[in-house]
Amino acid sequence: MLVARLRPLVSGGTSKLAALAGGCRWPSLGSALTPAPVGQHVAAPLGGFTGLPSEVPTGSRAFGIRRVKQRRRTRGRIIQLKQTHYEPKPDDYLPLPMSLLGSGPIRRVLTAGTVEGNQLAGAVSWDRYKCDVRGVRWHPVGGWRVQFDKRDYEHNFFVKCSCYFRVQLYGFDRSKELAIQYRQRLEAEWEEQHQIWVRLDAEREASRLRRKEEKVLARQAAAYEDATGESLWGGLDALPPAAGSSSSSSFPDQGRR
Repeated sequence: MLVARLRPLVSGGTSKLAALAGGCRWPSLGSALTPAPVGQHVAAPLGGFTGLPSEVPTGSRAFGIRRVKQRRRTRGRIIQLKQTHYEPKPDDYLPLPMSLLGSGPIRRVLTAGTVEGNQLAGAVSWDRYKCDVRGVRWHPVGGWRVQFDKRDYEHNFFVKCSCYFRVQLYGFDRSKELAIQYRQRLEAEWEEQHQIWVRLDAEREASRLRRKEEKVLARQAAAYEDATGESLWGGLDALPPAAGSSSSSSFPDQGRR
């Protein structure tokens, strides 16, 4: 269309073409419409562009251009779930362990959705798989698992226990009972170890203060003897006990098990 409009201007002469180029909206198009002097060669810009990003490239149409809009994958989709009213769980609420789905037969019964599967799921006493003791859970191997992980960085003492009480060996109820008792035993032993550390730390601190006091008295006695030439204790029998002659050792048994 633009070429059809420019043909009468070109045939009419260069004056009309120059007038059109002077009032052109795009400088690059105006420079392209303006005829070059006779005998002078004008080099075309590299790639058809004049170098300015605001200008339309030479030789391209300035109309009928449609901007491409990227379609997002989430367009027309519900990203967030439907918000429902929050209902707090009761205090005695105890969910089923997720480890139940680790067993293939139980998972197939729960996810089948058939009439027979629903009947089997309703016949199972699911409350027996719940346990309110910390560290005791049902495991897909067919037993109750006991986990105990305690760390004491101050005394460089670490305990990590993981054991299983299988239903095949002890029965369902008996294995659950043994797992709970073993977990309680581990907690009692850890508390007993803490009490031993408290006693050992107190004895070590008392020994340190006693040695520090003996060193202070020894420095005072040496300073008095240098000043007066006489012993502060008056004789050999009145000397205080040496720092290393204490009845209690500086490093008693750690009491670790």
